[in-house]
Amino acid sequence: MNRATTEQRRPKHFLSGPFGAGKTTAAVAHLRQLLQQERVRGDDILVLLPQRSLSAPYHAALYTGGAGVPPGPAVRVTTFASLAQQAVELYWPLLAHSAGFADSTHEPTFLTLETSQYQMAPLVDAAIAQGAFEGVKVEKARIISQILDNLNKAALHNLSIDQAYDRLTLAVPSGDQRPARLNALDAARQISHAFRQHCLQQTLLDFSLQILVFNEQLLTHPWSRTHLLRTHRHLIYDNAEEDTYSAHRLVSLWLPQLESAWILADTDAGYRTFLGADTAGVETLRLLCDSTEEWKATYVMSPAMARIEQQIDGIFDSRRRPPVSPADSHPQPLVVPAQGLRFYPQMVQWAATQIDRLVNQEGVAAEEIAVLAPIVSDALRFSLQSALERWNVPLSTHRPSRALQDEPAARTLLTLAQLAHPLWGMPPNPADVTLALASTIAGLDPVRASLLSTHVYPPRRTDNELADFAALPETVRQRVTYTLGEQYTQLHRWVYAYRASSEITPIDQFFARLFGEVLSQPGFGFHTDRTAAGVASQLVESARKFRWTQENSQQAGAAQTFNRDYVGLAQSGALGALYLPSWKPPAAAVFLAPAYTFLLRNRAVDVQIWLDIGATSWWERLYQPLTHPYVLSPRWPAEKPWAERDEYTSRQESLRRLLLGLLRRTRRQVYLATSDFSESGFEQQGPLLTIANQLLAANR
Repeated sequence: MNRATTEQRRPKHFLSGPFGAGKTTAAVAHLRQLLQQERVRGDDILVLLPQRSLSAPYHAALYTGGAGVPPGPAVRVTTFASLAQQAVELYWPLLAHSAGFADSTHEPTFLTLETSQYQMAPLVDAAIAQGAFEGVKVEKARIISQILDNLNKAALHNLSIDQAYDRLTLAVPSGDQRPARLNALDAARQISHAFRQHCLQQTLLDFSLQILVFNEQLLTHPWSRTHLLRTHRHLIYDNAEEDTYSAHRLVSLWLPQLESAWILADTDAGYRTFLGADTAGVETLRLLCDSTEEWKATYVMSPAMARIEQQIDGIFDSRRRPPVSPADSHPQPLVVPAQGLRFYPQMVQWAATQIDRLVNQEGVAAEEIAVLAPIVSDALRFSLQSALERWNVPLSTHRPSRALQDEPAARTLLTLAQLAHPLWGMPPNPADVTLALASTIAGLDPVRASLLSTHVYPPRRTDNELADFAALPETVRQRVTYTLGEQYTQLHRWVYAYRASSEITPIDQFFARLFGEVLSQPGFGFHTDRTAAGVASQLVESARKFRWTQENSQQAGAAQTFNRDYVGLAQSGALGALYLPSWKPPAAAVFLAPAYTFLLRNRAVDVQIWLDIGATSWWERLYQPLTHPYVLSPRWPAEKPWAERDEYTSRQESLRRLLLGLLRRTRRQVYLATSDFSESGFEQQGPLLTIANQLLAANR
């Protein structure tokens, strides 16, 4: 069969529709057909996704449930970011010199998010010392992350550093704070240029430089471009609306070379805008396809939930308002407390009571319940987890935007690492030692943990020494109890046995040993805590990648320095990178997460519980004075200032998409919970509360 006939039989196809319409299921069936019936080689097929966590259906079809998939080369399931990095590494000898690297013969070192923050930190420290960021109330770690975000978005949107910062000045409002904000942006611009030159000098490739080399060197070099576009003959591109301008550009270049292509997009989506998603770019891909199809039915929502979805769409646009129909569904799709809840803890307790009833009385599987809030604080997680433990209902959480040290399990490991390495000269804070003991020793409540910590690690201590339990006064040992004291003694012996050894263990191996030999054992805090185990695993992987990066760079030093530098990085508030295991669906546990995190997991549940619907944070963007997802978009006019009306319009559209996305991932019911006063004690009357009242009035 010749190439022309093949192209006619398998055209480029564009498929759109809401979540739950069956698009991914159809794409998986198409993938199976290519492999099984048409005998296409696996390595001729590319499955492209905006985020690695969305690959589960394809991996399940190919490996977990891949009966009938013929043997042979594997199908490539990847993201644009991974594809770009692998291609740059493969074609590096062709690209390094023209890309401007000082030593084109040196092997590239690819930086992770954590190592990028580490490399940029000295530049930000110097700027802070000069008072460059006095006009913005943002901590150092957030300054670093926002500057890196600007570099990443500039590369993804085909903007230079100066073009990006010129656009950012359009979003600075007038007023007394404008000069300080502009000074901070100017400092961020200088840091961005200095960081780029540092990477070129040291042959370090952060994410932005990987994308820049890929777009400006690899795709313009005739040999590497031709070779890349010939590596695959068939494409499945899922959730295209969540991908970036650069990804869409690559697919646009690839489409004429392909024998077949399926491009799938969710309608009313685009939840990764803050990560650089170019939702409008999907239209360009649609026009390049031979055929288009739109599916409107959904196989997730019940008819009652579908009616709520239509009503929400009508609230935001009266032209789409559905006709009034009686609410005759059982059970009701929206559930609210029988009486108003005045305080935040009452709201959390109400949610826990509903979960207990659903799981233990109605037989709803715990993993079919998602508890969502605009922001998930430590207090919220602790309160809900403590309440659910009384009814033996497990809880799993995922907060990917949190700093590494903000997780109690990670802080515990970091504190114990400081205690085990006195030569670092980093004695831990006494409060962190108290937290570490409470987290490490099962059954040690905060009061006795504080008592034990005060005596084994006195508040004024300036070294890393821990006292032995046997040396404590008898009254203290009795109050702590000898049973818990034995657990502390085991931990103490392990730390001092490690300190006595002469071998310097890499920090990732230290964390793994500490977790495996002590913390995960019976009687210790991580033994049955799946969340803590997941955090420990992430910390080990993060530390390992940090070590590899440092060892491969031209700045390599002693292993002891690596260890100390990593702990210092984590304690500085560095954000963790995306680790795929943390995105896996929780097994047999209620899921607690920020609303957008749940959306990006692309999974449906029977019941959702929306907490704190009176909070304005459902509607407002996070305060990010040094970056802006909208003006950095190529869709925004380069000379148009960002006005208050633009902010209002973007908030309204984001809230509409958020609510539609959540409802389309709900099979049965949504529980709406609010309190008169927020977690901080302020009265709440946010836009979502107004919408909820309209929905309740329409469904009485």
